[in-house]
Amino acid sequence: DLTVVRAFFAAWVFAYHVDLHAQFSGYLGPFAGFIRHGYLGVDGFFMLSGLILAAVHPAKELKGANIARFWGKRLARIYPVHLAVMLILLVIVATGLALGFTPRDAERFTAGSFIANLLLVQGWGVGEHLAWNYPSWSVSTEWAGYLMFPLLWMFLGTWREIIPGQIMVICFAVLGMIAYEAGETLNLTYANALWRFFPEFIIGMATLRLVPLNADFMPNKWLASISLVAIILLTSVSSFDILTVFALWVLLSALAMQADAERPPVIRNPRILRFLGQISYSFYMSFGTIELLLAQLFRQEGWDPAVNKLAYSTAMTILTLALAIALHRLVETPARRLADRWLAAPEPLAVAGQPL
Repeated sequence: DLTVVRAFFAAWVFAYHVDLHAQFSGYLGPFAGFIRHGYLGVDGFFMLSGLILAAVHPAKELKGANIARFWGKRLARIYPVHLAVMLILLVIVATGLALGFTPRDAERFTAGSFIANLLLVQGWGVGEHLAWNYPSWSVSTEWAGYLMFPLLWMFLGTWREIIPGQIMVICFAVLGMIAYEAGETLNLTYANALWRFFPEFIIGMATLRLVPLNADFMPNKWLASISLVAIILLTSVSSFDILTVFALWVLLSALAMQADAERPPVIRNPRILRFLGQISYSFYMSFGTIELLLAQLFRQEGWDPAVNKLAYSTAMTILTLALAIALHRLVETPARRLADRWLAAPEPLAVAGQPL
């Protein structure tokens, strides 16, 4: 379930960005808001990240050399694809300039922002503009979360369940205040990204402490179904993003409780959905590059994506999938396997008197 839901979040964000150019959401009538709030898929990723990390890494194991090993593995999961896309963009921009093409947003491709992106700090408030592979602002905030995770989990993972529950309430309250100050939206990137990220990341972590208490007796399938309907309705009738984020949390909690209770998956799990979930990171990191190329092509040919909706949307989908599959197979998977070998915990030494 949690692998498949990654595909949902990535597709939601992707549809939002395609709609910015193709403007197809108007055809959905009263449900157009669901597409226009697709940026909230990132918030789902933030909570899911905290939940998964807390599930995979017990607090008592994150000590000493294990912390450095954890950081190394997390960096190996995100950085190779990020670096590959940055190099692809560098080649595209350099080739375009050599051929006489000037990027429409030249300030997006400065040397300073390139360095910030290479260091994965572009989402830490060092810049206020979209730059290079702009979706990676969220990956930058994830990296900040990875760096802080051992300390946060040492606190959350060792307290009784009531404390994580209280912290979760506080985090939702903070998100509500942030959304209110921002005009009811949580579409905060770059300069304000960490304010959006950390409350949601901590909510995901705290959720794991509460899941075992309710997993066996909660109607998880019903909760997941109701929360999904609520997400669609809330984005259609309300502009207050915190309500949708709460519904996203209910969805993730229901899926996590279903897994904890060792019940059948809530979501039917055909191979194609599992595959899309597995490539979701590469897919998310690919669409910005394809968008840049298609926008340049359509502008060069005098085509308006809002008029040629089907052509633009289809091209974006096919090309983004193609690049994502290539990155997943040629970069992401090999890098992960290599990191797992290099950063594996050392085998314990045999104790004298015991058989090897």
